[in-house]
Amino acid sequence: MGIFKRVKDVFLAETNELIDKCEKPLNMVNQYMREFSVELEKGQRALARQLFIEKRQAAMIAHAETVVEKRDRQARLAVAQGEDQIAKLALQEKLMQEKKLAVYREQYATIQEQTKVLEERIAQLQVQSEEYNHRRLLLESRVNVASSLKELNRSVVSFQTDGIVRGFARAEERVLMIEAELEAINRFNTPAKRSAPQYLDPTLTSEIEASLAELKQQPAAE
Repeated sequence: MGIFKRVKDVFLAETNELIDKCEKPLNMVNQYMREFSVELEKGQRALARQLFIEKRQAAMIAHAETVVEKRDRQARLAVAQGEDQIAKLALQEKLMQEKKLAVYREQYATIQEQTKVLEERIAQLQVQSEEYNHRRLLLESRVNVASSLKELNRSVVSFQTDGIVRGFARAEERVLMIEAELEAINRFNTPAKRSAPQYLDPTLTSEIEASLAELKQQPAAE
């Protein structure tokens, strides 16, 4: 028994060490996932701000376009009415807004490119997040399997197999005894067997032989 106990102790020690090594990386992975989640949230907030800037720039462009069209109509109306000074002021405002509009559109194109880059980066982070979550689940599964095997092997190693074998043998003997008792009861309680014993009484041997000889000399019944 001494050698088996030493084998069990060594096995359990190695298994515990393996589990400890698995649990530490799992804790590390959980921390990495929390940090990654924080970075992903930062990216999403940055994208929200970027989309706000993009929408605001689009609103500025729309406003400038409206002003340009309005000043153009005012200049045309002033010329038609012979009010050149008013026409000049309207055209001046139109030219200023057109310059602003050109700048706004150029800025808007740059902002859209930045938004696209940010969206692509966040999409990559989301794909990575799904991959990391999957890998974490696999690692957690491996740890759970290893822990379960540890408990199972601990139970198997601690079993007293000799006692189990003897227990099965006793149970089988008990079943055989019950079956034998039942067979004995049925053998002597069956009516046919009670009326026709399966053995000859030695004290009646001569009488039985005489009756048999007499029976054989009688004509066969038709």
